[in-house]
Amino acid sequence: MENKTKSVKVIYMITRVAIFGALSIILYMVPGLQFSVPFAPAFLQIHFDEVPVLLAGFAYGPWTAFAILILKSLLKLIQDIPSTLGVGVMADFIYGAALILPASFIYRYNRTFKGVLSGILIGLFTNLLFSCIVGLYTIFPLYGIIYGNETIVSMFNVFDKNITSLTDIRIALEFLLPFNLLKNGLVLVMVFLIYKPMRIIIERIKK
Repeated sequence: MENKTKSVKVIYMITRVAIFGALSIILYMVPGLQFSVPFAPAFLQIHFDEVPVLLAGFAYGPWTAFAILILKSLLKLIQDIPSTLGVGVMADFIYGAALILPASFIYRYNRTFKGVLSGILIGLFTNLLFSCIVGLYTIFPLYGIIYGNETIVSMFNVFDKNITSLTDIRIALEFLLPFNLLKNGLVLVMVFLIYKPMRIIIERIKK
């Protein structure tokens, strides 16, 4: 009986990961739901494929969210390898995990509005921190290796002529921080709007 219960739990886990992973990829591929902003280079794009992952993290816990992040990244890797050799997917995975995992961990142990709010604020802080540090010292240097440092720097020079290297702190202050604040702000607003009705449906399904 115990083995049967474990098997059912594994099946439920796989099903959740597949469903929310598919939703995430659909949101990523739908035309118009991925767009640039006027104050940053075109390769910094807002997209909403993290919304289903964060919803799943709140509903089912951080490990489910982590599994969905892995599945989403593997599916996106097929499209990303020809253009960025997987660097874009790696960045997306790190930044997404920095936002979603802290938020869902905190909410798992404090399933109240206060838990949601504190989880989101801490997740947002870790996301901004990782996006600046990892972006400046790992992601952009890797882009520089693939496309050439001058090519990437020139994209930032359109907005600020004083930027001369991909580790210039002005990239973080002028581009990464405002861009990620806007992007994650939109994602979190969508999660707030969707989560309450979705939670009611999930509770009914469980019953």
